[in-house]
Amino acid sequence: MRVLRAIALLSLVLLGCEATRIGERSDAGPARRDATLDAWADDATEDAAMSLEAAVPTDADLDDDAALEDAFLDPGIDALSPPAMACSYRSTSFAGAPLELDVGPTSTERLRFTVPALPDPATVESATLRFTVFDADHPGEEGTIRVNGGAPLDIPAMTSWDNVESIVSVDVTGQTIAGDNVVEFGPGPLARSFFRVSALSLEVTARVVTCGPIEPPPDPTAVRRELHFHEATYTNRSTWVVPCPPGHPRFSAIRDYAFTADGAEHVSTDCDGLYVAGGTRRGTATFTFPDVIPSTYGVYVRFRSSANRNPRGALFIVNGEEMRIDQVDASGDYFEVLFGDRRLGGTVTVVLDSSREAESDSVTWIRLEPR
Repeated sequence: MRVLRAIALLSLVLLGCEATRIGERSDAGPARRDATLDAWADDATEDAAMSLEAAVPTDADLDDDAALEDAFLDPGIDALSPPAMACSYRSTSFAGAPLELDVGPTSTERLRFTVPALPDPATVESATLRFTVFDADHPGEEGTIRVNGGAPLDIPAMTSWDNVESIVSVDVTGQTIAGDNVVEFGPGPLARSFFRVSALSLEVTARVVTCGPIEPPPDPTAVRRELHFHEATYTNRSTWVVPCPPGHPRFSAIRDYAFTADGAEHVSTDCDGLYVAGGTRRGTATFTFPDVIPSTYGVYVRFRSSANRNPRGALFIVNGEEMRIDQVDASGDYFEVLFGDRRLGGTVTVVLDSSREAESDSVTWIRLEPR
């Protein structure tokens, strides 16, 4: 600080001297100054000179001010870094139905969650994994968590959590990476590991300017794209009920959706007569969007609910990314659900995968909405 005061006082003295010289060179004639002012100026100059001499830093002063100088010279010091900010990063399936694990101790099956857009770990001060777990009632034995392939962590559990949902937090400071983070849940040592996980996020405190990445502006040429169920391609077509599409003479607004089924009552509903009663209710419906203009799109799914839909949720897969959407609702209403905002381009593939469970799933259309 003495260095800064010395510089300031030296500036004042030089400024005073310069003012005096300007007065002596005035083209309007000799400067006429009051004697009292002259005396005051002389005293002020002398005082400033004495103050300047006292403020000139010694070697010891320079040592004392070393930390201050470092703060100005070192761009990496905390004083010049952004302030710590609390940020929440949700998994890509945060709003989806819970994922379920029901396996033995040697199974290689895992529940896998992807949490995108985390900052450089050098800026992260703390990180907490937060999620909802169902039926975690075996402390120390429920199962394991791995963040980015790191060391296994125990799933928090309590004996009182039998058949209930609990919101839990696990400290994972030092285990995050920049960009996409992968969190996996595996079985414990028990003969049977059963639990469900949902609403997973990483809560991070980091020195960043903004929590999220700076997204490029949307391409002005990007357009909304939509594919109806009659434009999908199906596997195991005989298990799908595919009614007649809009514009067809037999189209019915209350049957504006395709679905997996096994009952004989649906035979007459299938437009092409390809549905066969008594099937497996297992198959896929694939919606392929070619030549999508690169941009950020909201991926929307429309379906018709029912009381007997898949209790685990219909599994939709966008370019390999999975998310379950709950379609169980006794109202039988149509719903439009946002799968999520995704950066897409080229060929985009959306699959309704009904092959994993012998349950009923439905879909009306898939829409890509530019953001």
